[in-house]
Amino acid sequence: MIRYATVMDIPDIKKIWDQSFEDPLSYVDFLYDRVLSPNDTLVYEEDGQIWSMAMSIYCSFRYRDDSIPCVYIYGCATVPDRSGRGIMTQMLQVAETNAVAEGCQMAILVPGNRSLFRFYGTRGYSPDFSLRKVKLRSGMLSTVTRPETPIEYDRISAAQFYEIREKALYEIPHIEWKQNQLDFIAADALAYGDHIASYSGASGSAYALYSKKKKVMYIRELFGTSDESATALLAGLVDEQNPRRATLDLPIGGGILPVEGDNVIYGMSKSFKTAKKLSSLEPYMNLMLD
Repeated sequence: MIRYATVMDIPDIKKIWDQSFEDPLSYVDFLYDRVLSPNDTLVYEEDGQIWSMAMSIYCSFRYRDDSIPCVYIYGCATVPDRSGRGIMTQMLQVAETNAVAEGCQMAILVPGNRSLFRFYGTRGYSPDFSLRKVKLRSGMLSTVTRPETPIEYDRISAAQFYEIREKALYEIPHIEWKQNQLDFIAADALAYGDHIASYSGASGSAYALYSKKKKVMYIRELFGTSDESATALLAGLVDEQNPRRATLDLPIGGGILPVEGDNVIYGMSKSFKTAKKLSSLEPYMNLMLD
């Protein structure tokens, strides 16, 4: 039987989470406290035991001033000794049916590993979302103007985070997170030891969400109200942190280091209204809870 979870199911959800993902169990409480409730989670129950789960987070697909509601299907997992029995296929079908009833026009997800692209592909999902992965090379930022005011660390507000992101992405079809959802994403990043650098200057405002371990920097997202402010922050951040290696994820068609990087498939979508593929639009998906 597939049903919505209740608070009483959280211990069982944590057991499945522990068997399936690397996050600590406290993350489940963090998730339900900030962006979800148990009834946003579907569970598969058989003989009084929960064997599978799938969470639904509602967001939007936005391009300029147009927005369509969509559902992000997340945290999909089945206990190992029940996998391969079609349970997750049933769970996806119910999650999609419920999303349509809520007015959603599209489902999106991020496969947890490369093999799952085939699994979701046979269930109607297309690999429509890619990122441009750029490896910074010596001298690549040598001519970029540096910030004229100090970079701040881990102090950006949810309102500023949302404002900069949406302005930067206005001309790019993208997954839009609400302000409270971005606030959770920021808190989630900081809880795992990541950081958010931010900057405001004459060319505009910018932020970079990044991690740095053993002199290796990974910038998960970098945006500014102008490309100049974003690249200034990038140059200043690299100067200050002085990583041995640095990579960053960017939109396919973005204006930051536009001729650099390799395109890598990241997320998938399934339209409930048409069979049209989104990949030709070069849409942007990032900061997913993946």
